[in-house]
Amino acid sequence: MILKINAIKKRYRTFGSVIIKMASMLIVLFLTVNCSEKEPDFIIKGNPIVTKDIKVNIEMFKENGKRISTAYYDGKSYAIDNSNVMRYKIYVSYQNKYFGNIEMDNLHQKLKGKAVNEIVLVKKNDVITAFYLGISEKEINTGIELLPSDNFFADERTQTVEKQKFTAFYNN
Repeated sequence: MILKINAIKKRYRTFGSVIIKMASMLIVLFLTVNCSEKEPDFIIKGNPIVTKDIKVNIEMFKENGKRISTAYYDGKSYAIDNSNVMRYKIYVSYQNKYFGNIEMDNLHQKLKGKAVNEIVLVKKNDVITAFYLGISEKEINTGIELLPSDNFFADERTQTVEKQKFTAFYNN
């Protein structure tokens, strides 16, 4: 009788420890997924005739420094690690001849709406305009015109260094 009681106790202890381990793993998984500060991936939209010649590099300012990564290069998207970003500087170039950049604070956690990171490119009358959309519920209304190299890089001393941020491929 005592052996049966000890066997039942042992079975319940084993079953209880399995349940506790599974619950602990589920809690860790839940916290890992929900407490991450990962932002949505950057998506480039526009006419394929335009986007095939577009390069988008993103400089991300974080608490521990800054880093540049390529999000889009000649028609192909690349995933970037944009977790815990405080500020973005987005470099857009078309055919390595036209340039524009957008700089903004990362406010996704402070704004209401579904967070997105979309760059929409529109070509109208031989002018390409880049629009940034951070929240899906917001209308796209202002953008930056991509300017010819001579106009965009007025200071020749910084032209080579800055131009690289627009045209180089950065590993992620």
